[in-house]
Amino acid sequence: MAKQWVSFFALAFIVFVLAISETQTVKGELCEKASKTWSGNCGNTKHCDDQCKSWEGAAHGACHVRNGKHMCFCYFNSCAEADKLSEDQIEAGKLAFEKAEKLDRDVKKAVPNVDHP
Repeated sequence: MAKQWVSFFALAFIVFVLAISETQTVKGELCEKASKTWSGNCGNTKHCDDQCKSWEGAAHGACHVRNGKHMCFCYFNSCAEADKLSEDQIEAGKLAFEKAEKLDRDVKKAVPNVDHP
């Protein structure tokens, strides 16, 4: 009878430890970053949430007051995911800028500068 109780408590202890470690892992993964696309005061969490999801690829967003400012914060499943999305957006911005510069050069070549008297 004593062996059964020891086995039961050992199994219950293992399940308890696994449950706690899973909970800590999930909490540790969430990453908060200030929104890079929000401008001005953040007064509507629903709008912040929608913008973080659609524009920045976050899991969700929320308005918070930090250092006396009402700011929109985006929450990602991991900081690695947030950094990767940020790098991708920077790269996309560079490509768009290069494409615009090339288009500008092509237009200048096609339309010569003509001085009118």
